[in-house]
Amino acid sequence: MTTPERIGKYQITGKLGQGAMGEVFRGHDPVLNRDVAIKRISSGLDADETLRKRFQREAQAVALLSHPHIITVYELGFEGGQMFMAMELLEGQDLKHAIAHRHMALDEKLALMEQISEGLAFAHARDLVHRDLKPANIHILPGDKVKIMDFGLARMAGSDMTSTGTVMGTPHYMSPEQVRGIKADARSDVFALGCVFYELLSGHKPFDAESMHGVLFKVMQEEPAPLVEFAPDLPPVLAQVVERTLAKDPAERFQNAGELLAALRQTRLAVAGGRGHERAPELERGPAAPSAPPPARPASRAGSERGSRVARQTTPPMPRGEGLRTLLIGLGAALAVVAGGGWVVSRYLSSQPAAAPPQASEVRNLAQAVIDTQVELARRRLEAGDFADAARKAEGALKLDPRSAAAREVLDAATLALKKIDAAVAAIQAAGSDRERLAATAFELMAIAPGQPEAEKAAAAAGPAFRPRAEQARGLARQERQKAEQAGADRTSAFAQGVDLERQGDRALEAGQLATAARRFLQARGRFEARSGSR
Repeated sequence: MTTPERIGKYQITGKLGQGAMGEVFRGHDPVLNRDVAIKRISSGLDADETLRKRFQREAQAVALLSHPHIITVYELGFEGGQMFMAMELLEGQDLKHAIAHRHMALDEKLALMEQISEGLAFAHARDLVHRDLKPANIHILPGDKVKIMDFGLARMAGSDMTSTGTVMGTPHYMSPEQVRGIKADARSDVFALGCVFYELLSGHKPFDAESMHGVLFKVMQEEPAPLVEFAPDLPPVLAQVVERTLAKDPAERFQNAGELLAALRQTRLAVAGGRGHERAPELERGPAAPSAPPPARPASRAGSERGSRVARQTTPPMPRGEGLRTLLIGLGAALAVVAGGGWVVSRYLSSQPAAAPPQASEVRNLAQAVIDTQVELARRRLEAGDFADAARKAEGALKLDPRSAAAREVLDAATLALKKIDAAVAAIQAAGSDRERLAATAFELMAIAPGQPEAEKAAAAAGPAFRPRAEQARGLARQERQKAEQAGADRTSAFAQGVDLERQGDRALEAGQLATAARRFLQARGRFEARSGSR
């Protein structure tokens, strides 16, 4: 089939791929001067009314979702009687390719898991179920930012487009209820994410067999092999989270991606705090309390422009009880702001006796615990280089306690980093084709935020001129490693991650992948700095 010269207003510059439903082309929007991806129903299939409706539903579903971790749809149209959809053009690779060909440290995997859950939580909060989550439908951009793709099987709540009795999805990632032809809800997406996370952490699919029927039988009847068989160093508390997502009974899973996201964030804190080897009683499988799908949260009006674009997450249902009800009234405003720490508070509350109403001092102490948790989450996002999220979390803590010096310190640091990033990006743009300037400004931006795609592009444009910068990054990593060793921090997990990143940088530098090498070295430096006390 020949590639068209134009689809709608878009000039076609190449073909990206073809699937069961349609073709995907690379195009250029001459009006807005940007490259896009264009998905079009294959010739001959557009006469199928069911396929046309499914294609249209994909565009409408995704168009409702404006979130950093969900692909953006620009336009739905017709060309020569065929439907097409123009959407964001994504660089990078899908998660399927990354699992097969890329070595990732546990911290990197956890970051991906959180981003995927964050995007899906946003969709669930708007009553939208994906229904076909799998590694091939999750894209990783340069800088390790995630985008969820292909809502082609998504179903708006109440829609009769997909009737009961029709099995839809991909066998290895389908939930037991989908196999039985029961309508999928948010809990089916949670199961699919559990399958994806299991594969990401272990390199193996949880349900695999020689035939599709064998796979479906295992999904319905068998438990997957324990994760520790494939990943013996995996923190048990993280394995516990994944196990719960794979419960056969939907009532025993997390009830939506918002609950899963909160559990993952708490797991990261447990691992960072040296408690990753302890299983959490609250994460054991068991019927969840009935709850309606989480409501959509309005966007925050406070904070920086960057921070306001980060979507708020849903907070799991709080425990019931008259004694707790009084406490929740006292903390209602606080808990409405704290998304990341809500899971911690709810689990803490559920362990308390629901007898007499708490005293004012107890309310104050618990409110302080909420604030402290939010500040700690903000600090960890700052250390991870997610400055916009760090600023948003610090602002949330300051709303609860405007006098919090710790929250103010994190906010100031995050705001300063964002300003430096803006200045470095502007410097890259001003460098034009000057390779030496591009190399210098790219390195300056990488030193602030190693995962910035603008830095990667500038480093690539600089070519061989960037090699001294990559070697400089290696030197910085080695200096911090020596400091960490002298401080006796060479037995920590963060130090081990730094060593692994340093080795990746060495391999990339030897292969001439200069931008990747510099990024890995600078990431390693960050791990060593955290252990040596340099920051």
